[in-house]
Amino acid sequence: MRFLVQETAALGAVVLLASCTLPLAASAAQQVPFVGCAGDGQTGPVAAPKGAPKSVGVDAATASQLAFYQAGGDLGALAPRGWKCFYFYGSSGATLTIAPSGNLQSGSNAPLTGPAVVATLDLGGTSGRFEVAKYAARLFPQVEQAFIADVIAEGIEPKEDFPSGPYPADKTTAKNARLVEFVTPAGADGLGTSGRLQKSALPIEGVAKLEDTPDGPDFFLLTVRLPAGQAALAPAIVSQAE
Repeated sequence: MRFLVQETAALGAVVLLASCTLPLAASAAQQVPFVGCAGDGQTGPVAAPKGAPKSVGVDAATASQLAFYQAGGDLGALAPRGWKCFYFYGSSGATLTIAPSGNLQSGSNAPLTGPAVVATLDLGGTSGRFEVAKYAARLFPQVEQAFIADVIAEGIEPKEDFPSGPYPADKTTAKNARLVEFVTPAGADGLGTSGRLQKSALPIEGVAKLEDTPDGPDFFLLTVRLPAGQAALAPAIVSQAE
């Protein structure tokens, strides 16, 4: 991925919205630790940011098992405490990977078959527009019909690379016209396996969101695969990302 300095603000604005819009009742808010994530990209390595504990709208028992992991560009997500994290950034967007183990620095597209939480942002005003158009064709074809058509019309990628309609195995729930929750079943290909996570014996839950920006639509995807003993944490992780 190629990094452009002028796109940093857009990256932060979109992900702040993705990670902070969950309404929190003051009486229900719980504090979880902040964990900064180091990264790498076109301009070189980036040190892990420092931050204060985060307030999240979950019960105390759930909060005691979670932490908020954040990259230098404000891309962040909840995940189980004690996990590791690393992110890659570029002109097309950024990917933050959080996992209990493994070589997270092996590349933004290196396959992961174990438990992990992966947050991805594709920028529609850059070379990331191809990924945005592909996801939009799958999930939001009527909302971004003109954008999808314009990207296909460039002729850089064949029309067949932009199939319409959701993955057959996925179970999707539309929360609004630009927000979809999903489950990719164990052993199946779907939205959950469209990035770093590969199919395995565990299901993948997540949320996909399209955001309007002055430069074009951006696409945020969170994929969550937890060990069986921590599966009950997935709804809180997904809800916070919405």
